[in-house]
Amino acid sequence: EYLADCDARRAFISGFTGSAGCAVITKNDAYMFTDGRYFLQAAEQMDSNWTLMKQGLPDVPTWQDFLHKNLPNNSRIGIDPQLILAADAKTIKEQLSPKSSQLVSIPTNLIDLVWASNRPSRPENSVFHLPVEYAGQSSEDKIAGIRKEIKQKHKEAEALVVNMLDEVAWLFNLRGSDIAYNPVFFAYAVLTHSKSTLYIRPSQLSSSSAAELLKTSHLPPDVEIRPYDSIFDDLKKLSAELKPQGKKILVSNKASLAVEDALLSGAGEGGKDVVQVVRSPVTDAKAIKNEVEVEGFRQCHLRDGAALARYFAWLQEQLEKGVELTESSAADQLELYRSENDLFKGLSFSTISSTGPNG
Repeated sequence: EYLADCDARRAFISGFTGSAGCAVITKNDAYMFTDGRYFLQAAEQMDSNWTLMKQGLPDVPTWQDFLHKNLPNNSRIGIDPQLILAADAKTIKEQLSPKSSQLVSIPTNLIDLVWASNRPSRPENSVFHLPVEYAGQSSEDKIAGIRKEIKQKHKEAEALVVNMLDEVAWLFNLRGSDIAYNPVFFAYAVLTHSKSTLYIRPSQLSSSSAAELLKTSHLPPDVEIRPYDSIFDDLKKLSAELKPQGKKILVSNKASLAVEDALLSGAGEGGKDVVQVVRSPVTDAKAIKNEVEVEGFRQCHLRDGAALARYFAWLQEQLEKGVELTESSAADQLELYRSENDLFKGLSFSTISSTGPNG
């Protein structure tokens, strides 16, 4: 639901800022697919260049069905492979095959070329360590647990690619602020049985060197820090190295087509045997909360409940005095009370505040 400003390509090219929607642009037309929550908003924000496709209404296809039902045979449909799941791309390719059409990964997003120098830069906010007193488990123990899981359930696997931002943050006990309302940072990770590699922009590290970072961030000694942009080249090298050994690389079913493309490209002919798509073991490990995390939930709800109680008392006082409040001023006051609590880091989403005709 949330994304960095530099990734808001749909909003840039169409003007539509709703949280759900997909744009399909052909040589002559532009289509915006969205659901009933955003029919009015999309119609107001987009100009006459766009055709609004109201998903859910009779005879209106999803954008995926549109590609094989409405586009002509022998179409070559470009897509940024970093923006679609490999599993979804596989389904679309199978649907396009009877029409001799293809889904084509393009190396540079075409919207970025239009956006050019006006595109916001990718956030590179500082990353910080989450102490064990809040995480309840060290990064070293988490990584050891994931390796044990891989050995038990995937005996032929030598590596695991971790692509979900929340999973990377959990695994290494690191937190960031690259995306609003989410304590994550742009990163990838690759785990083998002997080494863990964290892919991150060096500017986001508070330490001047990788060695110092390992010490100050309490990361395991086998962790290697690599530049964020080197992930796809490294995946190609990894699959090329492991293919002759008959080893497999585990890829999450939430991995992008770009991750799969890189691994298959490195493995070459017959490379599909190297990649094994699974439910990420990090997903399940992260879902099982330890006692420290559960107690942390309890305490944060107590603190937040106190802030809400203060806010409701303040709100009643203002209303009794006849003070006129706007949606913004009310939300700002609630955030102020929350920010005065110990350990406050930020909101989990913008306050949904309404009054008057919006109430």
